[in-house]
Amino acid sequence: MDLYLIDGHSYFYRAFHAIRDLSNSKGFPTNAIYGFTNMLMKLLREKKPHALAIVLDSPVPTERHRIYEHYKAQRPETPAALVMQIPHMKKIIEAFRITFFEIPGVEADDVLGTLAKKAAVQGFDVFIVSGDKDMMQIVEKTVKIYDPMKEAIIGQAEVIERFGVPPSRVAEVMALTGDAVDNIPGVKGIGEKTAKDLITSVHNLKDLIEHPERIRSDRVRKMITDNIDSIKLSEILATIDIDLKIEVDMQQLSVKEPDWPALLRIFSDFEFTSLVKMVPSSGWPQRASYMTISDAHALRNYLGLNQ
Repeated sequence: MDLYLIDGHSYFYRAFHAIRDLSNSKGFPTNAIYGFTNMLMKLLREKKPHALAIVLDSPVPTERHRIYEHYKAQRPETPAALVMQIPHMKKIIEAFRITFFEIPGVEADDVLGTLAKKAAVQGFDVFIVSGDKDMMQIVEKTVKIYDPMKEAIIGQAEVIERFGVPPSRVAEVMALTGDAVDNIPGVKGIGEKTAKDLITSVHNLKDLIEHPERIRSDRVRKMITDNIDSIKLSEILATIDIDLKIEVDMQQLSVKEPDWPALLRIFSDFEFTSLVKMVPSSGWPQRASYMTISDAHALRNYLGLNQ
């Protein structure tokens, strides 16, 4: 059984930027809604997952923001046109009868990581739908990354090729390089090649910090000793928490028949003609009552002819 875990906000942003200047006749922007729906339906159609869930970022600051006020501080504000569409994309998720997680104060990466590990233990083959390199640290035999932009599956071998270390040590590399996307500081001047060489030369990051004398380059050694606090902080920020207390029955994440009437209403309201045409008539619930009539007398009674 396979479980696909979608990084929801990544999908929202991709959809928003992939299609420009789309709105309905009332002038309401619909580009993200339309793009997101198509992306979701494409994944369902092509991957045919047994189970599926969508994880959204916390609407309020997380623990990482508390310990480092500049975390993700460089990111621009979410475009107003996208903000307007997010509630409607949530309604579409609900109409597809897909479970979505949005936990206040908890980052989506941590929820994705925790769900992936729980599902793997229960025998699922897990695919995290994301292009975020942070997620590579939780890759294992039955947990992989599916990058929809590149149509690529990233497993353990691909992570080692990318970082030079196994998934369990990716956060150590990022502690040295930092991450411009999330504004994780790292050590200025240390790139991925140097970080790989340093991390592979020691048992763990703590070993590197406690024994800088083992570093051959004087320049690099000084960079490490001058930035120990930054390295420790960066490792905390980069490490995904896979032990959140989330109670979920993975079997309840099974893909279900969508609520087609609800989707039809949404598609019609936003004037998505092409999506309206994709709503199958066979998916509509039919309400009908049946009676078994076994002889002519019963038939006459039913028709009111015996009165």
